[in-house]
Amino acid sequence: MELIQYIENNPLMVGLLSALVFLIIFSYIIWRQNVGWKKARFDREWVDDCAQIPHFEMGEDGRSFTLHNCRDFTWRTTKDKDQHWESFSASIDDLVDIWFVLDHFHSIRGMAHTMLTYEFTDNRYITASFEARREVGERFHPWTGLWRAFELYLVWGSERDLIGLRTNGRGNDVYLYPTVVEPHKREGMLLRMIARTNELAEKPEFYNTLTKTCTTAIIREINTVTPGRLPLSWRALVPGYIDHLALRRGMLVDKGGLEKTKAAAAISEKAQAAGLGNRGTDEYSQAIRQ
Repeated sequence: MELIQYIENNPLMVGLLSALVFLIIFSYIIWRQNVGWKKARFDREWVDDCAQIPHFEMGEDGRSFTLHNCRDFTWRTTKDKDQHWESFSASIDDLVDIWFVLDHFHSIRGMAHTMLTYEFTDNRYITASFEARREVGERFHPWTGLWRAFELYLVWGSERDLIGLRTNGRGNDVYLYPTVVEPHKREGMLLRMIARTNELAEKPEFYNTLTKTCTTAIIREINTVTPGRLPLSWRALVPGYIDHLALRRGMLVDKGGLEKTKAAAAISEKAQAAGLGNRGTDEYSQAIRQ
């Protein structure tokens, strides 16, 4: 009550609060007119690497599945590529492991991209990556990603495509970490990502630089399977350091501390020396694990 009386008896405070309220209302009106009206859509002219929407078809047993629109491009450079979309069939029972991918794509180490690779029996791998879905002529920028400029895209593809694009096509500094996940949690993560893929195939959503990025989207799914497993921290917004948190939380195989673990996970030089291999083979995946 004393604070309210003080404000009421102080014209300057009344003026400042009135100006603040006006600014908030004005900002909301501007946001509503320029951003809030936008709706996420499927029917845009998309760039070729996110032109197809992946979706999963589950078998009658509830264990087998077929992933449709699995990407397997061959990236010689970011502009010189062969396009190919295919289907990938497996069973939940074939799941062997989950790998965590960290792609340092910028000289600022905090700026990075994260992905998950699912390993199945017979040396088969598929990688999942939450990305901003771009239209023809668009370029991604974190600032525009705040204002409903891009739809959220969950692409699935071969390692030679999604990781090879970054190691060989772009020449980025990429790390592939083996994870520590109990078998039933590993299975739960795959099922959750299958469900999330189909959700986005049925109803589009917007990407957001703060709340729906490659890393925050993965953290959300991890914590859906195991509540509180990976607390949301500042490292989610600067994902180049998310491996620090994941290692401390016991989610990555520890090779003797962060530096040794990171050194063991470095794959770019191996990938560039070996090349991408042939489409439809595991040559690339085996090379980066040597």
